[in-house]
Order: sequence, then structure tokens, then C-alpha cells
Amino acid sequence: MNIKKFFLTLTLLSVQIANAQLVSRETYVKEFGKRATFVASVYDTMQVTGYYQAAVRYVHGKGIATADKMLIELLRDPRGDMFWMIPAIGTYLHGKDRMSPEARAAMRNAWKTYAPYRGDTENHWCMYHAALYLAAEQWPNLPGSEWYNGKSSTENLNEAKEYLIHWMKIATTIGQGEFDSPDYFPEYAMPMILLSQFAKDPAMRTRGTMMTDFIFADFAVEHLDGQYIGGYSRIYQPAVYKPLLSGASAFAYLYFGTGEPTNSGWIVLPALSNYRLPEIIYSIALDRSKTYIHQERKRVRNVIRFGTEKNPPVYKYSYITKDYGIGSLQGGILQPIQQHTWGVRYTYGRPYTTIFGLHPYWSGTEVGMFFPEEVKTLIADVVASKGTYNNPDKWTGGSPYERTFQHKNTLIVLYDIAPGTTTEHIDGFFPRNLEERIVEPSGWIACKAGDVYVGWYQLQEYEWKEEADVSINTLNDIGRPQLERVRETGNWRLRSYKPQNGYVIEVRSKDEIGSFAQFRSALNAHTPTATLQPSSVAAQYLTLGGDKMEFAFPEKRTLNGSAIDLSTTKLFEGPFINAEVGSEKMTMTYKSKKLVLDFKAVKITE
Repeated sequence: MNIKKFFLTLTLLSVQIANAQLVSRETYVKEFGKRATFVASVYDTMQVTGYYQAAVRYVHGKGIATADKMLIELLRDPRGDMFWMIPAIGTYLHGKDRMSPEARAAMRNAWKTYAPYRGDTENHWCMYHAALYLAAEQWPNLPGSEWYNGKSSTENLNEAKEYLIHWMKIATTIGQGEFDSPDYFPEYAMPMILLSQFAKDPAMRTRGTMMTDFIFADFAVEHLDGQYIGGYSRIYQPAVYKPLLSGASAFAYLYFGTGEPTNSGWIVLPALSNYRLPEIIYSIALDRSKTYIHQERKRVRNVIRFGTEKNPPVYKYSYITKDYGIGSLQGGILQPIQQHTWGVRYTYGRPYTTIFGLHPYWSGTEVGMFFPEEVKTLIADVVASKGTYNNPDKWTGGSPYERTFQHKNTLIVLYDIAPGTTTEHIDGFFPRNLEERIVEPSGWIACKAGDVYVGWYQLQEYEWKEEADVSINTLNDIGRPQLERVRETGNWRLRSYKPQNGYVIEVRSKDEIGSFAQFRSALNAHTPTATLQPSSVAAQYLTLGGDKMEFAFPEKRTLNGSAIDLSTTKLFEGPFINAEVGSEKMTMTYKSKKLVLDFKAVKITE
């Protein structure tokens, strides 16, 4: 594509996306087609060898000889394990009718001679088994000698099918373990989209479509302007503080028409696919005309040590408006390494559109809970691939000494950190591009981000550290336009060293409370009280909305005199999506429309 034409297209798309609003189904399908074309536009002329470059050429029917050459070259030395399996089988399925016999033979040989590692996480297994299932269907009736693992086509097919159905059942009864991850959304979406289009078995093809709908609906209901709202199982730096860098945001661009235009490789195969988002999910993703509360139950990743329950529940609470969302998990260790317990995300100030806090905890006990290797060597193994894990200045991670209590757009977070813990401080992230950050005499920190106002009341003394967003924190994000729209890059770090600690968060928009001055005045009239002693940490607070919240660490939550029982939380509960624990059924509603995904009956009902 001509470079001037590329940037003109990019500019026009940016304007359209910045003003994204609900459109008719016919218009949506046309606009989706334009975005899909834009996503693929740089790959059909890119000379760098890659699976996506080959796939786009096959689908477009142009440069077939180049695609064959690329594919044969790539398959001489396959690498990437399950991250190889999805682009490899995806390229084959999209291109097999146009590729040369030599290219088809090279692909078949790779599945005989290259042994991909299955991995050890939920996204790994999803990719591995979906790809293996599709490959076994493509090359049936072969003996074990023709497969990398020594199993026959039938054995591989049955094993993959059994796992996929088992995983879908768990996800639709007690929730995903690697839940709501902005960075790992693609690893679930891509394999399910491939199943929905290419599975030969009609039932598995339907399951693929249903599971694609399921994960998109889960994203849509907690989505705002390309951003995933709420607590997460896993997220990397810098996407945790630059939300539009996440993989899920690329899918939001392609399927919802929001966020920023991107040619991210994560969405190339989806852009080439025949999967189209159901109208009801698209409507749920974009309609923010009314504020709503959405609650969910997920599950903790498999606990193999230092616990009494294999998959303890995760409780998630989100409050979504047209201008911002605030969401939280209940706290504690719910996922190793990259947990994000709570955050505020808003539409102002890209790319820095969030305020959040954490206890940057790390320990052998945490990783030993979830990984089977020898505990003494685990931290070194983790740091080798997740370099921020034992960094006291990191911006991701959960803590056994952190708990939350959220009601609407008010949040209380408490900490009771044991002596000798690896990190004995807590941190808060405040973007430097805030319009205002005022420390009030009352103790409130009042922040203005466009028409969104955030108040933070720190229960113990603290200090400020000013930090630049340096190159070490940047992300290689080929194909994405420059997101830096402000000169003030980086953040202020709020740090407090008191082990018994906490804070109260209030969020309001201009529409909800009026001017920033009115918000500040309201904050100053509502100050919390707290008890902050070892093994006795508690806070009491009358919210700006007039509700009395009482919270005692770790799990005693009371609202207006009534105890809050998190265990009654449903799998999904809100105005748009509902599901009972154990039901294997999701019901979506939007105005007069209804869509039911019944995984027991393997049936979609509209």
C-alpha cells in the first residue's frame, strides 16, 4: 500500500473510531469489512517472511508463489510451540486450496517432525488442543508414526476434542481461570474463531462459534472505548497503564470499531475469517447510554500447593458509565505474577487512561501455589520470562495482604502486610497527563481527567515519586499508530510504607456531580475513619452517594448495616448478560433482542 494512502486511511479511521457509535447491522458489516481489509493491507505486500504474510496472500489470491516460498522456508525450522500451532494451521486452512503441493507437503511434514510444547497455562492448552484438533481433521486416518507425538490421527482428534469440551464446560460452569485478560484475550479468540469456521464436525464447529460468542460477550459488557474494564487475571506492563496497547484492544478495534486502528498480527487471522460478531454483542459493547453494574464469578487457576481448594472462586465487580469504568476483584492471590486487582479506566488522555494501586508482592509461596517445579528455583525461572516479577517498583501483581470492597463507583482497599514480606510498601499509579492532581487539606487527592474526577484518600502517610515512561517499559507494537498524544509521559507514584494501610476511591463524572469544584467540595465533606493495627485493619466510610460502607480486613464487608455475601455472586449478573453457576448457559439481552448460548444442548437460540 502507498505510504501516503496508508496514513490517510489511518487518519480517516481514527476519526471514525474516536466517534464510534451504534450503527445498523448492514452498516456494521460493511464497516467491519473495511477494518478487516485495513488490518490485512500491509501483510500482502510485506516482504518479511511470516505466516500471516503468507495467509493474507493466499486469501487474496495474489503473490501465491511468494506465499509458498515463505511457508516452505518457515517450515524448515518450526518454532514457537503452541504459539506456532495456531498461525501454522490457520495459514494452512485459509490457503490449502491455493498453495502448491510442495507447500502442503511441508506443512504435513512439520506436524510429523516438530514436537510443540503443550505449555502449562489455560491459554496454552486452548491453542494447543484447538490446533491439534483441526490438524487431525485435516489429515485423518494416519498412524502414530506420522505424528510428532506418536499418536494416530484418531487418538489426537479424540484427545483434543475431549479437552476442548472439558474446558468449555469449566468456563461455563465456574468460569475461566485465566479470566478477562486484556493481553491473553487473543489466545482464546483466535483458536475459537478457527474452530467456528474450519471444524469439519458440525457440533465442534457450533461449539467454536458459541465459545467465540461467549468470550466476546464477556469482553463487550466490560468494554469502554477499546479498553477492558475491571480486575484481571493477567496483564503486562506497559498495557496495564497504557490500556490500548493490549491485545484485546486490537480485537475491540476490529469487532467493535473502537479504540485505535491497528494492523496487529493478533487480528490478522480473525480479519480473514468468516466469523461475524452477533448484533446483540456489538450493541452491548457500544451502548453506554445508561450506567450499569455488572458482576461475575471466575475461578482461581489450579492450586497445586499451599491451599485447600483447587479452584477457589474469584468475585468481580464493575461499574460502567459512558465516561469511565471502575472494577475490582475481591483481593488476595487469585492468579500468579500478573494479577491486576482493581483500576479506574476512562476515555480521556490516551494513552494514559487509568489510575490504580497495588502491593507489589512476590514470593516462592505464590509461584509454588500454581507451578509444579521445585519451589526453590521457581522465582528465578519466573523472572527469566517475566522480568518485573521481583521488582519492588512493578505495576502488576496480586497480594495475600490486599482486599477490596466496592459499591457502585466507590472502592475501599485495605492492607495488612506481615513483617518480613518481600515488599513492605504499597503504590498508586497517577498519570502525569492528569489535568489536575490536588492534595486537599482534608487528605483527599482530587484528580481531573477531562470530565472524569477521581478522589483518593490515603489512610496512612505517603510520598510522591515522579517517573518517566522510559524505553525499558515500551512495547514492540508493530503496525499500531503512535499513541502518544500528550507531552506528559509517565506517572506519579504514590508510595506508603506503613504495613497496615489502605485507601478509599471515589469516581464521578461531570454528568454525575457537576464541576470539578463541586466534586472536591463533596470529597472534603466525606472523610473515612480507620483502625490500622496489626491483625486489626478496618475502615468506615459514608460515600458521596450516601451509603455507609464498613470493611474489616480480610472479608467482613457491610453495606448500610447489611452483611455482603460474595458467595452468592452468579457466573454473570447484570442488565445485559446473565448466567447461573453450573448452568453451562449464557443469556444475553439487549432491549427486545435475546441470545442464549446453551452449551449442554450445543445450541444457539435467538
